[in-house]
Amino acid sequence: MPPAAQTPRSLARTFILGLSSITILLCCSKPEVRFPSPIAIRDHYFQGDVRISFLRNKGFKVSLTTDGQQVDQVVFPYEAYHFDTADVNHDGSTDILLGLIKPTEFDPVHKKRLFILRVDHDQLRPLWLGSKVCQNLISFKAKSNGIIQTLEQTNNGNYAVGVYQWESFGLTLIHYRINEKPYHDAIQIFES
Repeated sequence: MPPAAQTPRSLARTFILGLSSITILLCCSKPEVRFPSPIAIRDHYFQGDVRISFLRNKGFKVSLTTDGQQVDQVVFPYEAYHFDTADVNHDGSTDILLGLIKPTEFDPVHKKRLFILRVDHDQLRPLWLGSKVCQNLISFKAKSNGIIQTLEQTNNGNYAVGVYQWESFGLTLIHYRINEKPYHDAIQIFES
């Protein structure tokens, strides 16, 4: 026996339900950026927490708290993609590494950038806003010794894992652990 013919109304309802399901899947499948917050900083210069808060309209806020009281904050009107801490310049103070997506004066394309903030007398101050590494930055992570490891996309569309360290004014590439490799190889090295 053939199935009963659907009426135009039931066809419309089926279509709308199908669209709703697809919309929910598309909206919910985008990975949400989450940061460990707060992160405790306990060094000779600062005893407190740093936290990232996303703003309703656009951007995020980095705030410092001591004894539960906010002592400083900086607002960035950009999308954040990563957050880490380390003593990058080896001065004994924990620095805050921010991954944000923004254009610059000399590169108007929205790209992943790296900013580094320092904590100075309970205030957030820029340490490095150079933002650019040698190739197209995909991600970064700080090592316990202050070294910054990056995952970068090369001009040829392959990937590299860079090792950067602080040199008097900013980050300097020391070497590539691998260069011009497929993503699978690069991500394994980056995550190790």
